[in-house]
Amino acid sequence: MSIKISKIKKGSIFKKHSISVGDRIVSINGREIFDFLGVLFETSFEKMVFLVKKKDGDFIEFEVSKKDYGKIKIEFDEFERRRCNNKCIFCFVDQNPKGLRKSLYFKDDDYRESFEYGNFITLSNLNDRLLLNIVEHKISPLYISVHSVDNVLRKKIFGVENGIEKIEKLIDGGIKIHGQVVLMRNINDGKYLEETIRYAASKGFLSLGIVPLGLTKYRKDLSKFTPIDRDYAKNLIEYVENLKKIFGYKKVYVADELFLKSGMKIPPKSYYHSFPQYENGIGMVRNFIEETKNFKDKKLKKGYAIITGKSFGDFLIKNCYFKSERILPLVNTFFGEIVTVTGLLTAFDIVKIMKETDYKNYLIHKNVFNIDGLTLDNFTKKDIIKSSGKNLIVLEKNIDIKRYLL
Repeated sequence: MSIKISKIKKGSIFKKHSISVGDRIVSINGREIFDFLGVLFETSFEKMVFLVKKKDGDFIEFEVSKKDYGKIKIEFDEFERRRCNNKCIFCFVDQNPKGLRKSLYFKDDDYRESFEYGNFITLSNLNDRLLLNIVEHKISPLYISVHSVDNVLRKKIFGVENGIEKIEKLIDGGIKIHGQVVLMRNINDGKYLEETIRYAASKGFLSLGIVPLGLTKYRKDLSKFTPIDRDYAKNLIEYVENLKKIFGYKKVYVADELFLKSGMKIPPKSYYHSFPQYENGIGMVRNFIEETKNFKDKKLKKGYAIITGKSFGDFLIKNCYFKSERILPLVNTFFGEIVTVTGLLTAFDIVKIMKETDYKNYLIHKNVFNIDGLTLDNFTKKDIIKSSGKNLIVLEKNIDIKRYLL
C-alpha cells in the first residue's frame, strides 16, 4: 500500500529530494503507509524516514528531522472510500427508492471516516494488515456496528463471515470502541442482547448505543421483520436498564426513537453522560428539552409553524411545547408511515404540508439537510421555497427557535 502525493507546495523539503506530484509514499520509519492518518501519526516521532516510489518505479529514501516538519508541505489525493462488502439483512441502503441523493446509494464502511466523523463501521472489509495499521497508528476511538457477539448470528446478520475476533484484536491493541446494536425484534434481542451488553461491559466500550431497525415501505423481496411497537419498546428499555445494573455498566444508551415509541419519560441529562452517541439519535430530545426549558411555554409568532417528524412532533404536542400551536408532525408518505424521525423527512412531504397549510413561515431543524444543504431527495432550501411558494427557515440550533416566539 502507499499514498499518492497530489500537491507539493512552495518551500517543501520534498522538492530538495526531487519528489514530484504523482509519486507515492510507501513507508515512514519502516511502517507501511495506507492513508494520511499514518503520515500524521509519524509526525509524533523525532524523525521521519520516508520511502517514496517514483512514477518511473525507482525508490528514494530520505530523512526529515522534527525541526523541519513544517517544511514537508505536501497534500495527498482524497482517499477512495472503502466500500461495504456485507449483505446485511437489514441494510437501509437496499430500501432506498430511486430519486435520492447519489451518495445515499453508496455503502460506505471506512475506518478513516469512523475515526474522523463517527461513522459506524463493521470491520468486515479489513484484513490483518489493516487491523495492525489501525493499532500501530493508534486510530482511536472507532465506532463499530456490533449487533451481536455471537458469531453464528453475526454471520446471519452481516451476510458474510465477520467474527468478533476482529474487534478483539483492536481492543487488545489499545483501540477504544463506541459500539452500536441495530436492534431487530426476535433476532438479536433477548439473550443475544444480554451477551452483547455483557461483552461491552467486560471490554470497556466507551459506549454502546441501542437503536431500532429502520424499515421503509420499499422492502419488496427483502427480509421480513416484526416492527417495534409501544409495549415492546417499553419492555426493551426496562430490560436494558436491568442489565446495566446487573453488569455495573452505565454506558448503554437507548435511542430517543425507542423512548418516544414507548411513551416513557425521556431520561435526565445525567443518563447520557457526555452524549457520546448524539449523532446516532441518542440524547437529541433531552438536549432539546434542556436548551428550550426557559421558553417552552411561549407561543410562536403569528404566521409561523414548526415542521417536524411524527414522533417528535407528537412529543412536542403531548408536552404542550409552545402552547401546542402550529406544530406540524409529518406523516412520512415518502418512506412510509413507519418512518417517524425528522432526519428522514424529504422535500416531497415538506413541500406538500407547506402547500396544504396556510402559514407564511415554516421552521425546520437542520438535520433534514446534509452538509451540502441537500435533503434526502436532493432539494435545497431554495428549491423547497420555490416549490411551495412559502418561506422556510432552517434552525441551526434548538435555541434558535427562541427568536420566533412571543
